[in-house]
Amino acid sequence: MKKILIPVLFLVTYCNRVSAQAVQKEIHSLTLQLQKHTGQDTARVMLLNDLAYAYYVVNPDKGLEQAKAAAALASSLSYTRGLAIAFSRMSVNYWAKGQDWLAMQTSEKAIRYYKLSGNLLGYAKALNNRALNHYALENYIAAIHDHEEALAIFKKLNFPLGIQNSYNNMGVVFLALNDYPRALDNFLKASRIKRGPVNTAQADLLVNIGLVYKNMKTYPKALSYQQQALKIYQSVGDQQGIANSLGNIATVYDLSHKDRQALVFYKQALTINRTIGNKAHIASDLTNIGVLYHDAGDFSRAEQYLKEAVALYSETTDKNDLSEALLALAANEEKRPGTRDRAGLVERLQKASLQAAEAGGSPLRKSEALEALSNTYEKAGRFQLALDAYKKHILLQDTIFNKAKDQEILRKQLEFDFEQKELVTKAEIQRQKMVRQAVVAGSLVLLVMLGGGFLLYKRKQDAVNRKKAAEYKATVAETELKVLRSQMNPHFIFNSLNAINDYIAKNDKETAQQYLVEFAELMRQTLENSHFSEIPLADDLDFIRQYLQVEARRLKNTFAFEINIDPDIDTENTLIPPLLLQPFIENSIWHGMAPKVGSADGLITISLNKKDGLLICTVEDNGVGKVTDARQQTAKKRSFGLELTESRLAILNGKKQAGGQLQISENLNGKGTKVELSVPLKMAF
Repeated sequence: MKKILIPVLFLVTYCNRVSAQAVQKEIHSLTLQLQKHTGQDTARVMLLNDLAYAYYVVNPDKGLEQAKAAAALASSLSYTRGLAIAFSRMSVNYWAKGQDWLAMQTSEKAIRYYKLSGNLLGYAKALNNRALNHYALENYIAAIHDHEEALAIFKKLNFPLGIQNSYNNMGVVFLALNDYPRALDNFLKASRIKRGPVNTAQADLLVNIGLVYKNMKTYPKALSYQQQALKIYQSVGDQQGIANSLGNIATVYDLSHKDRQALVFYKQALTINRTIGNKAHIASDLTNIGVLYHDAGDFSRAEQYLKEAVALYSETTDKNDLSEALLALAANEEKRPGTRDRAGLVERLQKASLQAAEAGGSPLRKSEALEALSNTYEKAGRFQLALDAYKKHILLQDTIFNKAKDQEILRKQLEFDFEQKELVTKAEIQRQKMVRQAVVAGSLVLLVMLGGGFLLYKRKQDAVNRKKAAEYKATVAETELKVLRSQMNPHFIFNSLNAINDYIAKNDKETAQQYLVEFAELMRQTLENSHFSEIPLADDLDFIRQYLQVEARRLKNTFAFEINIDPDIDTENTLIPPLLLQPFIENSIWHGMAPKVGSADGLITISLNKKDGLLICTVEDNGVGKVTDARQQTAKKRSFGLELTESRLAILNGKKQAGGQLQISENLNGKGTKVELSVPLKMAF
């Protein structure tokens, strides 16, 4: 028996694997927040979804319970985005439980609701995770198609985590089809994508690359990649990753017939796995060590390790590995000199191995157990039983062979699909080349006819256009950087934390905790939205509402707010740059509401309408207006927000060739300010 290295598949949700202790800590924190947040609102839906994802690592049944509660609440609130995430969380937990059909059904629901909500990133993530379900069900072509579609979206959104994971997961599918060149190509593409500091995802990719070389029997390269992975796991302190890498290195040594080195690394892996307490991994290490001792003729030590492995596997749901460990123990007992009932013990172990294999559903494990039983019956002179067992073994071998042929057919079909795509691509390139050649030829004739004067004019005009294009790109880059740097006003963060501290100092813990939950949700939304140049209007309005609620709480509810939306506007399908209105709302709060000391009649009104292909956004307040010299300092802040918004608006107008504009005016009675911002109207679908 030789240990098999398992490729690492990636869910597209978080970047790095975390320890069980960290997961439990996160679960505890989320549970406390959920207990404090009694409102049946969208914030509770998101807390339940976050808790469902945290549980999938350690307790998928509990994760399903939280995800179903989130789906029920989201449905009652008609909260499409929350419903999409809830079904996605159900899919992840079913996947963790190995219930692949249920995982598939819920992932398809998640995909449908993500599409309805206009959340393109969520849609791509759900596609990736459905592909994992296809992989588990051995629907390899469907898995590749889902991964390709997800990859195209991740590239469009410039989402490195999704791009890297899609390449990795496609590599795993090709590995299952024994298409090692394509598997290696995808793993290497994934490894070239840099996503910040060294992390476990990079180590996992090295493990997968090493696995390709192991399957190709290029053991020096396989060993090199597993050793590189080990160094990364050690640098980040990932104990399970370290244990897995030590076991992988041992396996490569084992396959290279370097038993002494293999034994050393298996024992190191066993020591760490015992500390972690993962029974399945401990049993795997024990089995491999037992087999090595068996091969070396040390049957007594082999029995010690294999018996412990069988006992541990019996406490898990892993029946196929239990079958293999029982068969290894039977082979060891067969070689040992000993009591008269040795043959009977071997037969009992082999029958137990067959029973475990039948429970696990592995044709290979059943075939191995039947072959071993056939040999035992033959040695005992029980030829009919030996023949019956051997016939069943041969039938299973045919099944295994046919499955391998099916995989070969799938691989050929995928190759055909790739070739067809390449032909289509080449034909399109050739067509474009011919078009360009025709255009060039026509242009040359025209240039000759127009003469040298036109040539000089064209050169000059080209230079002007190149300069404008360069300036435009520079403006886009500079503006986007400013947007990222100014997404959340440091004063807002500082004052919110001060308000929380004030509640704590007054021993008003309940209010402080509620404030902190709302503030944390606001920050989470801000970080999520910062990835995209445009988001659904519904998501931006969710942010604005929570932002206004947090600020109203900080100012002791001295102002109220209204959000009026034209019924003709589909907020789920309308796209808007994130945080476009936030600077003006902040100005209304800070410089309109906050100076009204002792007053509780403040009102901020946000109105959204559409007209002539434009989305008209209005922010109006009944604050103090520009009535004091102190407001001169405000003008500097407002001028920065104005300059930034005008730059973004100019870019939008340039892209859409639209007439969006910004107007700021005081109310006629001198109380309050009105901001009217019009931007090009854009729809997701």
